[in-house]
Amino acid sequence: MVIYIDLIVILNLFIDFIILVSVDIILKRRSSFKRIILASLLGSLSCLLLFYINDNYVLIIYKFVISILMVIISFKYESFKYFKDNLIWLYIISIILGGSIYLVSDSVSLSNKGLIFINNSLRINIYLLILIGPLVIYKYLKNIKNYHVIYSNYYDIDIYYNGFILSGIGFLDTGNNLRDPYFNKPIILVNKDLIRGNVKSFLVPYNTISGTSILKVFKPEKIIINKKKINNVLIGLSDINIDGVKIILNKEAL
Repeated sequence: MVIYIDLIVILNLFIDFIILVSVDIILKRRSSFKRIILASLLGSLSCLLLFYINDNYVLIIYKFVISILMVIISFKYESFKYFKDNLIWLYIISIILGGSIYLVSDSVSLSNKGLIFINNSLRINIYLLILIGPLVIYKYLKNIKNYHVIYSNYYDIDIYYNGFILSGIGFLDTGNNLRDPYFNKPIILVNKDLIRGNVKSFLVPYNTISGTSILKVFKPEKIIINKKKINNVLIGLSDINIDGVKIILNKEAL
């Protein structure tokens, strides 16, 4: 095995920089470029001592201390929670990036005996680090942002009526502005197949793209959304089923 010290330092600097920038973007720390570069440099230079540490326990402690220093240098120490979140996301991004690179490297470089700096597969691994690394982090950041937007609109809901409790996950649809014309109360849409037993319902008209239609609704005893009691809301019975979601919340009910 041939090991190139200069390439180790450069590649580790590149990887540490990507990881720290990703943490900065996810947590919106807005740290200075100089601090991130300085922390990345510390991480890359510290890897040189790994060749002289033979004790696994000492090695783990050493890596943990370096990661703490990198986080503090990059984002300062504002509070323990602030520091803890930075450190946790540093490890999350490191695991995602390292695992992705290893997977691609193992699939492409069949003669590989390691991840980096191994004989004639050296060039392949360097390209993987340079090209795959930023791509993986970019896709991860993009997806996590999308998931955050989507799943922030999901709520735990308990509907109490006639001795029954309907518990489920409701999706907040910003386009659901339904109100009954009689009492002007917001309407939460629920798939009628979820309702057990009989309910005392009445019909209310509502407008659709194709015209006016009729919706069967009833008044529940109480509704709990994310452990918060919601009053003056009606339940509308429909055939709603959007990607497995059978309860559509009304933004005016929250």
